[in-house]
Amino acid sequence: MTLPLEEDPRPPFVQAAEVLRNAITDGEFAPGEKLPSARVLQERFGIASSTVHNALRVLKGEGLVYSVMGRGSYVRDWINEPATDAPAAREAGESASRIDPEDPRPPYVKVAEALRAQIHSGELPPGQKLPTARELQQIFGIASATAQNALRVLKDEGLIYSVHGRGVFVRKLPPAQDAALRWDRANELAMARREEDRKAVEATGKTDEEAAAELKQARAELAAARANLDAINRRVNALVEDQKRRARLRGETHPEETAKRAAELRAALNRRGNRPTQ
Repeated sequence: MTLPLEEDPRPPFVQAAEVLRNAITDGEFAPGEKLPSARVLQERFGIASSTVHNALRVLKGEGLVYSVMGRGSYVRDWINEPATDAPAAREAGESASRIDPEDPRPPYVKVAEALRAQIHSGELPPGQKLPTARELQQIFGIASATAQNALRVLKDEGLIYSVHGRGVFVRKLPPAQDAALRWDRANELAMARREEDRKAVEATGKTDEEAAAELKQARAELAAARANLDAINRRVNALVEDQKRRARLRGETHPEETAKRAAELRAALNRRGNRPTQ
């Protein structure tokens, strides 16, 4: 999937929407299939993140795709969807599961935390428009006041801002705050990786010394296997040469040897024909 861009005078988001629309109608993306992430489409098309989201918004307006909060965009399956608003119901089911029902905190705090996590993870990048309060109601299964309070929390934190008549958008953080956020995210990933490593090491049931000894033994076995393979290759080559010699003694020749001898003969004849006469 590529864009004409220079050859097409239309805005890039319109071009991107058309390419994705054609991919859907041609069956490249089947009904119910998840579309590539906004980041992947951004790299594939060579366009800005906001352009990708605008293209997806066009397809949503046409009813070709729908979004699941925190999961991505999917091709609508008109055949297998019930007559009710299945995409909204699916979004509510998928995203509501992101809120722990056993969490004693107020619902608006939990919704704010879910949105905050998406902003910090990059799922909702700077400049991205957030779902409306009505959409948040459907997505999280909450009251309108709860959605408004959740958005108010994020506004107070400086993570989002409102544009009258247009909606709520993710704010671009100042460089220092953005760097601190990236640092915290990197630390979180490092800690998660460390925990995964700890569990994996514990699952082996071996001490560091035992694991190092096993690796040393495996490397020794690999070296021995390579040496044995080299010896076998040398033996095979020797046997092949022996068979060639026997074939020559019987007057047989191999095609490659025949071609080589013919080339040598032609070269000798050419040299002889180019010699000056005495």
